[in-house]
Amino acid sequence: MIPWVTVWGYGAEIKSTRDSLIVRQKGNTTQYPLDDMRHLLIAGGHSLHTSVLERLADRGIAVSFFKAHGKPVGGIYGKGAPSLAAQQRDIPVHKFAMASIRSSLDERLRYINELAEYDPEGLYFKGEFDILTAAREELEYLITLPEIGRAFSLTKTMYYEIIGRKLPKVLGYRRRCQPPFMDPVNVMMSHGYAVLYANFALACTGAGLDLSRGALYGAIVSAPGGRGGCVLDLMEPATVSMIDRVIIQMAAEGRLDGAYEVTSRCLLSNELKEEFMKRLHGSINATLISENVNRYAESVKDGRDIVFHY
Repeated sequence: MIPWVTVWGYGAEIKSTRDSLIVRQKGNTTQYPLDDMRHLLIAGGHSLHTSVLERLADRGIAVSFFKAHGKPVGGIYGKGAPSLAAQQRDIPVHKFAMASIRSSLDERLRYINELAEYDPEGLYFKGEFDILTAAREELEYLITLPEIGRAFSLTKTMYYEIIGRKLPKVLGYRRRCQPPFMDPVNVMMSHGYAVLYANFALACTGAGLDLSRGALYGAIVSAPGGRGGCVLDLMEPATVSMIDRVIIQMAAEGRLDGAYEVTSRCLLSNELKEEFMKRLHGSINATLISENVNRYAESVKDGRDIVFHY
């Protein structure tokens, strides 16, 4: 079974026969048996035959659409459980947003502390560790939504700057930024987060959740393009273990060296994209995603506290 098939960039022609998906791009043709597919991810500008969507829908294969840099546009995910949209409108925003922030910050602190153990020169700048740990301790006392938003944005920004110190300077990464991306790390993050988003969106649909109604994203922090707040809330704690670790490991192995070019934006080589997607097949845990999404859905139904486990 192929967890997902990705078509990135521009200019691909996406067709299908009765039994196969056919992708023609840059002179190469690849066929994927429909019986082995679960999800198609399309990012950028391509030619898509309408018969493809009909055949995929008939077989229950999901389709996710993104802009070229990974911003979600929409998706076709089929029918899920009975809708929880009405219950989502009534959830306490503070409690559900805090669940996402707390789990996200815990995952990020755990990872950068792990990286710091193997950094003889010291990963933290003066005072950074104290700021992050103090922010984690103060989460329990934050009351207003603007306070929560500021704490979330501060700690997330610091995290992306700190992990950059473990990456070779030649890659040009300094922090998470807006497109167009001029370094391979930001490109890989955006591609990886898009794949993760698609997996969470599929699970959220299956659980009956309204993808657009977030507690953290949308209510407190702007959701990219105003879409997918619920999906972003749920995937936020998973980005470290399922995406960021893979990218930093590949960089440490030298897999990014010479595998990209920078013109008006950074372009990854086909070999690097294929290797990255192959590794994501191993790091993105669909079972764990479903467990956390279903736990969240049950909390929406009965009001129980929610804790994410990644």
